[in-house]
Amino acid sequence: MQLLFDQADACHRAETLLVWLPPAGARPEAFVEQGFVAALRAAALPVDCALAGVDDRWAMDCSAPAVVHEQVIRPARAAGYRQIWLAGISLGAFNALHYAARHAACLAGMFLLAPYPGTRDILLEIRAAGGPQAWATSAPADMRDERIWWHWLVQQSHHDEWPVPVWYASGDADRFAAGQALLAELLPQQRVRHGPGGHEWAVWLRLWRETLAEGRLFQAAGRTQP
Repeated sequence: MQLLFDQADACHRAETLLVWLPPAGARPEAFVEQGFVAALRAAALPVDCALAGVDDRWAMDCSAPAVVHEQVIRPARAAGYRQIWLAGISLGAFNALHYAARHAACLAGMFLLAPYPGTRDILLEIRAAGGPQAWATSAPADMRDERIWWHWLVQQSHHDEWPVPVWYASGDADRFAAGQALLAELLPQQRVRHGPGGHEWAVWLRLWRETLAEGRLFQAAGRTQP
């Protein structure tokens, strides 16, 4: 896996690491080219950044969680990062959720930007059941696809304080808006952000900047690694 790093301080490792997972077809360099790293640096936060080159095929065969864990998260923990945040855009957010459902204990928090909510058949299954909460009560035990993270999100929503805080942002005209609405309804509404625009980099960057400007993202940390 290609992995790019950007440190807040060139001379010292920060205690917090933000790991970005890209949208479909995007290289990790896109986070630099599209201004995401610059926006983080403009916010003057003591947060290092890792940009992961996740292959789109790993979402299809459900191997993304294992690859991200072995090649990104475990080495980051071994390097001494005390808080690891996982963020993703579109398919990257899908992969981030799948990772969290498997390895939530490794994360301090998550940021989902315009998440791809899953395949049409599973979204229809959730709607037919009456929504995520009702669906989760009868979800099969041998889940291997995105049902895994849908079920995990429902379980998280039953806690007053989420073990892994999840932040969300998307454009009102996003092409996945219908499925995203099912996802967003599970989250604490003070951590949900909407803005004008569709499923594109300019909209994502604006939402990222707005989230950073709000100043609460990395303050809502969950677990701290020993």
